[in-house]
Amino acid sequence: MVVEGRVAVSAAAGVRAAAAETSRADPPDADPPDADPLHTGPLHTGPPRSAAPGADPAPGAAEARALIRAQLRTALGTCALVLAVLAGLPLLALVPAVAHARVHGVPLCWAVLVLGVQPVWVAVSWRQLRRAERAERAMGRR
Repeated sequence: MVVEGRVAVSAAAGVRAAAAETSRADPPDADPPDADPLHTGPLHTGPPRSAAPGADPAPGAAEARALIRAQLRTALGTCALVLAVLAGLPLLALVPAVAHARVHGVPLCWAVLVLGVQPVWVAVSWRQLRRAERAERAMGRR
């Protein structure tokens, strides 16, 4: 037969023990943990910088904002193009010649939806990617 011994510990003693364990694990001269361990942030060039209130932002902050604005402008243009295509497709059914036209027994509107939309999406996504990359390269040359 196995006898278990249980010890009751007060909450304060448990907190003190946990604090003592964490203080032993992290020596006082250790570097603070990296806020961005995967380095996915914009222009990550090392440890986080601390700036005094009212001081100028980090040197790369203005360039990063300009890049974000350029890519946002490109993305909004792409969204406008996609919305124009999506809004234009139902309008095809309103044109009598298109509404009654058939391709191999299939209404032309359906054929356009099935075969014509995917190439447009590929072209629009390729354009978006190229313009975003061009904005990034232009920022690197500054």
